Amino acid sequence: MGLRRALFQVHLWTALIIGAYIVVISISGSIAVFRREASIWFIPRTVASTEGERLTGEALDAAVRRVYVDYEVVGIAEPQGRRGGLDPALRPVAVALVRDGVRTGRVFDPYAAQDLGDNYPPVVRWMEWTVRLHDDLLMSTMGRRINGVGGALVLLLVITGAVIWWQGKARWWRGAIVSRSSRRPIMWQLHSALAFWSFALLFMWAITALYFAFPTPVEELIDYFDPNPEDFERPGEAFLVDVIGLHFGRFGGLEVRITWAILGLAPAALFITGFIVWWRRVVRPRLTPDPAQ
Repeated sequence: MGLRRALFQVHLWTALIIGAYIVVISISGSIAVFRREASIWFIPRTVASTEGERLTGEALDAAVRRVYVDYEVVGIAEPQGRRGGLDPALRPVAVALVRDGVRTGRVFDPYAAQDLGDNYPPVVRWMEWTVRLHDDLLMSTMGRRINGVGGALVLLLVITGAVIWWQGKARWWRGAIVSRSSRRPIMWQLHSALAFWSFALLFMWAITALYFAFPTPVEELIDYFDPNPEDFERPGEAFLVDVIGLHFGRFGGLEVRITWAILGLAPAALFITGFIVWWRRVVRPRLTPDPAQ
């Protein structure tokens, strides 16, 4: 029991110290899983119609300059090869423009000779900001290393939480459900159940966060067991790629992304429920005057 109480204090104060960080990473990660969809939904990928002549070369250049007469046209990029399964004939042209020293990009229909929209709209720009917030806290390499430390602390929370959660062979299942008949407060039960059902994902997210921040030891381990460094086969690399895809929900379709976005909120929900339990059991009684005094 003494060890359990000590682990509880470690778990509690670690969560309180990095609680805001957990909420930010949790919410930003849930949003970031839709990064690919944001580009597909908000950046025009195809032309409305391929009827008529597709402008190319000098004719395309002249049409672009007529449409963007108030801009300096600094670049016109016609699609090359198939991309995203789309035939180049179906894809629009990317146009780079400058006005008043500000560079911008537009998407241009070479059949209808008309503007299709921004090639980097505000929604996509905001999504990329959110992805950078999640990946490196907007601080590049330093932020990624901080994320590695955060991943290590989350791993500590997961391990200490698992030890605290365990109620013995006969009663372990009580920590996996929320029951009105339980003597424990609903918020405590909810925290416990969330921890049980999200344990594997939390463990995986914490481990992969460590890898993203400090990949060298893992890469060196793979190289150590590689019997032939000259070929393109590396032991364990396929598994590593799969785990990375699992971290970001980069498998399946939109249904997977929606599921991952919901599951990604589990760390934030765990902090919030745990904070409420702590506040009600520890802080509020200390703030409430004793009527006997």
